[in-house]
Amino acid sequence: MAANENGKQNPASTRKPLFYGWVIVASFVMMLVMQAGIMYSYGVFFKHLTADFGWSRAATSGVHSLFMLTHGGLAVYMGWLVDRVGPAKIMAFCGFAAGLGLVLSSRITALWQFYLTYGLIVGVGLSGHYATAMSTTARWFIKRRGLALGIVTSGIGLGTLILFPVVERFITAYGWSMAYLVLGIAAAAVTIPAALFLKRDPAQKQLRPYGEETTVQIPNASQAGHSRETGMALKAAARHKQLWMLFAVYFLFNFCLQMVMIHLVNYATDMGIDSLIAATFISIIGIGSFSGRLFMGTVSDRIGSSNALLICCIALMATLVWLIFSSQLWMFYLFAIVFGFAYGGEVPQMPVLIGQHFGLRAVAALVGVVLFGATLGGAMGAWVGGEVFDVTNNYQLAFIIAAIGGFFAVVLTLAVKTVKPVMKQ
Repeated sequence: MAANENGKQNPASTRKPLFYGWVIVASFVMMLVMQAGIMYSYGVFFKHLTADFGWSRAATSGVHSLFMLTHGGLAVYMGWLVDRVGPAKIMAFCGFAAGLGLVLSSRITALWQFYLTYGLIVGVGLSGHYATAMSTTARWFIKRRGLALGIVTSGIGLGTLILFPVVERFITAYGWSMAYLVLGIAAAAVTIPAALFLKRDPAQKQLRPYGEETTVQIPNASQAGHSRETGMALKAAARHKQLWMLFAVYFLFNFCLQMVMIHLVNYATDMGIDSLIAATFISIIGIGSFSGRLFMGTVSDRIGSSNALLICCIALMATLVWLIFSSQLWMFYLFAIVFGFAYGGEVPQMPVLIGQHFGLRAVAALVGVVLFGATLGGAMGAWVGGEVFDVTNNYQLAFIIAAIGGFFAVVLTLAVKTVKPVMKQ
């Protein structure tokens, strides 16, 4: 311990170093900014692609639906791999695949090629982001877990806020093909370097999780991730209704979410709103999402994640009803900020609820299971929105269906609150 000439300790020498978990958090924020920018910018590309190729809205929505199925279906496997080989290799691979898929998407000349490059290859590339970020962050934090997860998932809100309008203006200036090329290069250039900083758990850095009692022995690197983690294996957890209730809640929530994110700009421009102004609605959703993730992530540490999820589901349902009657610009902006808050606030609750019910032993794989439910719902929501428009030539019925889905999400979340966790707390 360093001391000055009066024998007193030097304050600088007693300052604690930055906990490495916050480096993990920062790395995941960067990755999720890219993931959200890629995923939600599809709504900007939508009309440009249909105008150039003459595709129907259902067929164009189907590309995003295939992307959601690929991205969600592989999340379980990616989570399983993260639990075994760690997050760094998985995320580096995902960054390469996402970049490759987007670069190839910039060269498409037919619908089937877009299904392959974006629906499948980009789907593979983005399949590891969420499950890896949630499960790894949960392993690094005991105290402040809700806050840490809220900060990580705020990257999705930032990606929606920042990249959506940038992509819109880039397409206007240079075309959708050049936009996909640049987006692909950026995806690889950001994700791969950020992945190099990832560690599966604190034991790999000879550390304890943030907030763990100091009396717990630190395992060596060869024991990393196994000595302290308790909980259920994936197969055992699959036999309990709590997992499938969460699966259903997130299925319904994302059914509503993706219908809006893919078709909101189309809906607004069909009503005569300028496309650049309509694109700002998604940016406003990004602002609300960013706020919701930070606020509800922090508040959930006090009120509980099940209560936080319930608040978000109620807000989702209310905003969808509001959207059905929205006709003026201010109504769209109000919808966007509250809808974004609800969408952002529900995200950090998933890994916390899974950890509470099943422990951390297979948290990445279990997050992957629930995420698959979310992406399955998102795939259906995006497709249903396009199909309903092709049949009725408007989106009113689609948004009514989404509002009903939001109501059932509220009912199921209330049911989740009544069941006891499988693991004793």
